[in-house]
Amino acid sequence: MLKQRFIGQSVLVTGAAFGIGRAIADAFCSEGATVYGFDVDAAGLAAASSANAARFKAVTADVSDGEQVAAGVARALQETGRIDVLVNNAGINMAKRIDVLEVPEWNRVMEVNLKSVYLMTRAVWSTLSQQRNGVIVNVASIMGQVGGVGAPAYCSAKAGMIMLSRCLAKDGAPLGIRVNSVCPGYVDTPIMDRVFSKHPDPEAARAAAIFRQPMGRFARPDEIAKGILFLASSDAAFISGTELTIDGAFTATQIDG
Repeated sequence: MLKQRFIGQSVLVTGAAFGIGRAIADAFCSEGATVYGFDVDAAGLAAASSANAARFKAVTADVSDGEQVAAGVARALQETGRIDVLVNNAGINMAKRIDVLEVPEWNRVMEVNLKSVYLMTRAVWSTLSQQRNGVIVNVASIMGQVGGVGAPAYCSAKAGMIMLSRCLAKDGAPLGIRVNSVCPGYVDTPIMDRVFSKHPDPEAARAAAIFRQPMGRFARPDEIAKGILFLASSDAAFISGTELTIDGAFTATQIDG
């Protein structure tokens, strides 16, 4: 029987147009929430809205822009009167070594992957504080825990998300606000497809990556979403300031980058 843990709740999800973000939005909608999906991809948001009837509200916005963030959050508050859950999922990849990584590229990764978490959290914090109740889940990465080869900007931003989550958990505890991170490993998403497409032999690169997975496959986006819904639910009422690693035992084994 499908759980209905979020009936009547207002949930904000960034990067909701595809991949993990779309899976998160779909999962919250299926459990009764009204989801405000933030993304720059208007077509992807329209598809998500069509699939979820009246439960999904599209917010076309760049979450690294403070004014656009404030407008989207204000709309959600005006229409629902509350915010129960914020999932900061928006992110971009940047697989470039430090010697060829340009300053604008570094800045863009930090803006989308880390600054957006600050902006979205700041925009909802007073509401969650007044409610004395609220949950924030930040989608980081195992690369923010252990690092990786050739992606210093991405790994640094994800590590920053993890530390920011811990700090916010301490600040939010007296206010009834819980904050946690989820750290996925390899997930079968369009972003992963783009990573492999840059290799001389994309299929061989994908096969090599799968070979390194203890479970012999990548995670599905819905498997990451399930972990996020758990952390956002009352089942996790005493869980705050920690990271849920969802990587099929990948970081439990030796990582060679």
